[in-house]
Amino acid sequence: MQTSLPIMSHQEVTATSGMVVAQHRDAAAIGVEVLRRGGNAVDAAVTTAFASGVLLPIWNGIGGGGVMNVHLDGDVNGSAGGTIDFGMQAPGLAHAEMYELEDEFDVQGPSRRFSWCKVKDNANTEGYTSIAIPGTVAGLTTALEKWGTIDLVQAVAPAVKLAREGFSLSRTTALAMMERHGLLARFPATREVYLKNGSPLGVGAHFVQKEHAETLERLGRVGASDMYGGETGARIAEDVEKNGGFLRLSDFEQYKPIVSESALSGRYRGLNVSAVGGPCAGPTVVEILHIIDQFNLQAMGHGSVDFLHTLIESVKLAAVDRFSFMGDPAIYGFPIEVLANSDYAATRGAQIDPSKASVFDSGDPWSFAGMERPSEFPERAGSSPDSGTTSLTTADKHGNMVVLTQTNLAFSGVINPGVGVMMNDAMGWSAPMPGTVNSIAPFARALNNMAPTILHYDGRAVLAIGGSGGRKIWPAVVQGIVNRVDFGMNLQEALEQPRIHVESDDPVVDPRFGDDVLTGLASRGHDYLFPPDEYVLWPFSEPNGISSDNGVLKSGLNPQTKPTHAAGH
Repeated sequence: MQTSLPIMSHQEVTATSGMVVAQHRDAAAIGVEVLRRGGNAVDAAVTTAFASGVLLPIWNGIGGGGVMNVHLDGDVNGSAGGTIDFGMQAPGLAHAEMYELEDEFDVQGPSRRFSWCKVKDNANTEGYTSIAIPGTVAGLTTALEKWGTIDLVQAVAPAVKLAREGFSLSRTTALAMMERHGLLARFPATREVYLKNGSPLGVGAHFVQKEHAETLERLGRVGASDMYGGETGARIAEDVEKNGGFLRLSDFEQYKPIVSESALSGRYRGLNVSAVGGPCAGPTVVEILHIIDQFNLQAMGHGSVDFLHTLIESVKLAAVDRFSFMGDPAIYGFPIEVLANSDYAATRGAQIDPSKASVFDSGDPWSFAGMERPSEFPERAGSSPDSGTTSLTTADKHGNMVVLTQTNLAFSGVINPGVGVMMNDAMGWSAPMPGTVNSIAPFARALNNMAPTILHYDGRAVLAIGGSGGRKIWPAVVQGIVNRVDFGMNLQEALEQPRIHVESDDPVVDPRFGDDVLTGLASRGHDYLFPPDEYVLWPFSEPNGISSDNGVLKSGLNPQTKPTHAAGH
């Protein structure tokens, strides 16, 4: 018997003067308007990000954090621009044994070997005890000051207008709010904004965030100091402390984004790769690409058994390294950038057996960093699931490109009175057990899954790509790059192709690859899983990006659980 399989397609947008791809139609339109008025790609990215925080407040916003990758045209070495890590940070009162653990483990299929203990009452992912120091305001304002051409008042103005006047809730956002109705109903200030007479807001409901608008307006006037030691930060800290959370005003006062003048670099098929370094997924994307670069995927054929086997094994190798070594390097001392070393990747790729699936252990990157493994280096950890996150991409007529991914992780459910902003639950990013490389520590920046990546050639950006979807982001970004670079697909086609998702264990495989390929994978020992039949339960990431071919910009996006839109002019 044959049954039909869903195929999702989206129109490719072409432009020459500028483009924005974002996960809400209005956000993309707002960004393009910035470009149309003469702003650059950074101006558009920052303005779009503030607007996205209002339009998609449970997934991102100024109560969360993120990372961004900026390419400025004109440097033949491809180093103009840089990166900003404005990820969320554990409060100073945080420590490795701050949560009570249950005996049960949260077994996560693609990474069973790296599962975590469950936390009693979900205290690390819900409510006041889950809130970490937000970084979005610091990151966006720093980017604007460093590379932008408009001021902060202009950048927040569209978001202020949306929050104050309101907008119609999309189906996706309304259903997501309905799903977490119980959490949203726990907190009085949240109930006032997100519920109506105790019931969830419906599709198309007019959604107003009055205090959110006032906070953004104050931020525009005062600057980042309003959050990091000023009125807004004080209101958040006071409410969190009053309700048993760990965040304090002193945590805000010490927060600084991590700015790098040059991105983490790699090479793939002769192209330069720029990613964000540190405890995100940039090093993992670069490691996977360096491993794959040793194999002729084009000769194997897209979607063949050889192709998928090589891809799956390459991702597994990097995933085991990721979960074994990556946490906050300032605390645990591992030189994360060594995972992006192409010579190290060669030693990992050599372990791939072309005839069968393998169970990989972590590699030995220490010698490539010129150091010995510390005798008391922490145990391996994993990486939390992530149901939040949005990603956007911008490009202007000058050749500048930005990829910006921001998140609340999922969301804590908490809106602080007088602030009106949905707060993150980023304590859920850290392993709740002590003794691991990603355990909780004061001011730790936990391992996250964001992977904004830019490819360039002779100093010109040719592809910018990022995604939302938690741990599924980095395999998806890699597959989009492979489809575009190795097989010459346009970006929209590259992101629509059938996909796999794998971490350290069994892959999830899109059945559109066909029965013969699935049989071939099984014969090599891949105990694969299928996606759910309900396509709305899309088990893969939602990447989006922009390609540039001699100044012609083209969009690529994959809108499944969150709608995504491209706009150009």
